[in-house]
Amino acid sequence: MFLKRFIFSVLLIIGWLTLPLHAQQFNPFYSHYSSFKPEAKENLYFRFENLNFTKNNEYNGEFVKGATYFGYLATPKLVYYPTSNFRIEAGVRLQKYSGLSNFSESEPVFSMHYQANEKLSLILGSLNQEDNHHLHEAIFEPERFFTDKGENGIQVLYNSKFFKADAWINWEQFIFQNDPLKEIFTFGLSADLRLNNSDSQYSLSIPMQVFFVHRGGEIDSSDKNKQTIRNVATGISLKKKMTGSRFKSFELEALAFDFNDASEIKEYGSSNGKAIHLRAGVKTEYSDLKIGYWSGDKFNSARGSALFQSMSVFDNSYVRERRDLLTAKYRIHKSIAKGILIGGQLDAYLDTNSTSDLSYAASVFVKINAEFFLKKLKWN
Repeated sequence: MFLKRFIFSVLLIIGWLTLPLHAQQFNPFYSHYSSFKPEAKENLYFRFENLNFTKNNEYNGEFVKGATYFGYLATPKLVYYPTSNFRIEAGVRLQKYSGLSNFSESEPVFSMHYQANEKLSLILGSLNQEDNHHLHEAIFEPERFFTDKGENGIQVLYNSKFFKADAWINWEQFIFQNDPLKEIFTFGLSADLRLNNSDSQYSLSIPMQVFFVHRGGEIDSSDKNKQTIRNVATGISLKKKMTGSRFKSFELEALAFDFNDASEIKEYGSSNGKAIHLRAGVKTEYSDLKIGYWSGDKFNSARGSALFQSMSVFDNSYVRERRDLLTAKYRIHKSIAKGILIGGQLDAYLDTNSTSDLSYAASVFVKINAEFFLKKLKWN
């Protein structure tokens, strides 16, 4: 049965190869935030963002159980530019799983985007979660984009010719005086330092990622222990543009990871851990493929994929300090119309320290980003 499901999923993804597709290194389906339009002063828009998802996780081993997700994430909202450097968005974020009568989550969306200049911007309220801030899956599980609540807090974005950065605080759980819960928030920094001109044939950069998860508070009545988990990743990435070939680009990447648990009571069995992930990727006109080797020693993360961790997420007594995985990721997508994408993805993880732990996930997505001009509306 496992073999049949695996073969079916592989055939499903390969079937997309016959379509005229375009692919990117980042996940284009987890991309909804609209670019700022300084020319749209006093314009009012209706914007509709939607992600229909089907994801089947066939996970084996002792670290995480498989799961299947069918559903959609829809966000209708109004977008208004009172000035050429300020934008207001207001709407609702609706999360629906197939097979349930009601929405799993329905929450308001409200954000203020201040564009200080062409390089620097500030966001308050509902955050820009573009591709999960480009965090590595070992630090942040990608499917959280459609399983978790929307992020809310504060965010600073910077983008220049040689440096790009995204820093944010997502306040996950707010508390009042004597609440029986701890406050929970995350802090992240995702940056890319470009060492040469990105327009050249070769592009060399240093990616940097920092991610904290904190559970604490001073006014609650909870007896749960405080927790502070830190993950850091950095390394080097080399990309080469290719001409006269079916391949458009080639990439080599080496990343080093660090884990630290500064909590009062250690919940991951160890205070520190490390890992490396070596990957090679190739991009054609129609597809994107990355293969890699992961080696971890006592590495864990509070929000990352359980497949990379040393402690099982459903049986905390099961710990394997050394983890070695072969990883592969294949993604494709087709543009149906402006703002509409359809495609799929296949992820595979082979635990080389086990004889039977081949895990994989097969996904199909449809994404809609549509924006319609309504009227001119003078501010005050």
